[in-house]
Amino acid sequence: MKKYWYPIALQKEIKKDPKSFFLLGEKIVVYRGSHGLVAQKDSCPHRKYPLSEGKVVDGEIQCGYHGWKFDNKGFQSDLPGSGKQLNSKCSILQTYSIHEHEHLIWICLQENVPFTPFHKDLLPRKIFSHKTTIPGDPKDILENFLDPLHTSFLHNGIIRSQKKRNKTIAEIRSIKNGVEVKYTEVSPQTGIIGSIMGRFITHSYGRLTKPNVIDLEFHSKKGIVMTNRFIIVPTHKNENFFFSQLTFRKTWIPSQLKMGILAPLFYLALQQDKKALKIQLMNMVPEEHKEYNSTYLDIMRPYIDQMQMDKELKVVEKDINLFL
Repeated sequence: MKKYWYPIALQKEIKKDPKSFFLLGEKIVVYRGSHGLVAQKDSCPHRKYPLSEGKVVDGEIQCGYHGWKFDNKGFQSDLPGSGKQLNSKCSILQTYSIHEHEHLIWICLQENVPFTPFHKDLLPRKIFSHKTTIPGDPKDILENFLDPLHTSFLHNGIIRSQKKRNKTIAEIRSIKNGVEVKYTEVSPQTGIIGSIMGRFITHSYGRLTKPNVIDLEFHSKKGIVMTNRFIIVPTHKNENFFFSQLTFRKTWIPSQLKMGILAPLFYLALQQDKKALKIQLMNMVPEEHKEYNSTYLDIMRPYIDQMQMDKELKVVEKDINLFL
């Protein structure tokens, strides 16, 4: 999975000072230097001291232990105490590809890899970006945010109502580098969010693209009302960054006001998801994923499993009825 691009931070998180992150178990230091954004291994080759505990001097990162300094390509540029001008002929500090896009800082754990995400760009609208952490296996987290069935129970009264279930047609289709499901409900969603947004919705989409990007898209007769992108980024085992990016269709109501009204509800639903995923994780024993009892209603799980094993997706295109 190291060949893919992952977001590691919001743009506003990264300033001049070095900042440490984990990505797929690798400890990385990110900073803004004389050549722009730089991502490198957070370990000085000299004595393995974390470079994130150092500082940026003349646009390059300097180790806080012995003062070794490195440029944006990983070449050593200073060896304090030697009294000599260095002219390194090889890079000794692992450097990674890094890119800024749509308010996020993206990293690929390979050097000199062009920024080529598999997902589409967000619509040209104001983007509301949020970052938090979520415990759990990435497969379970992806399934949670793609699964509409739990919203009537875990988010009862917020997104949908457990007592008022609607017939919904789910159309499963293959897309480039992923899979999507189109949901058409015979009547508007219930719940508070459903009452605010759902009465205008004619259909919605849930899309999964490599490596861990979810796009939820809500349509009315006038076009795309709202989009919500979720990106799951594994840091350590059972620890993940979670990015959310919301956009709204431009109307006479400012997007900032819409976000102000809906944000507390989205936050409450997110906290319920995080709590459920944590409880699920704590209740498992090793290898218990193999004992999951799934049904045809667990639409996305087979494709999530294939994607996490970096296999070619074999999508079975079909329509099924759900009651949400």
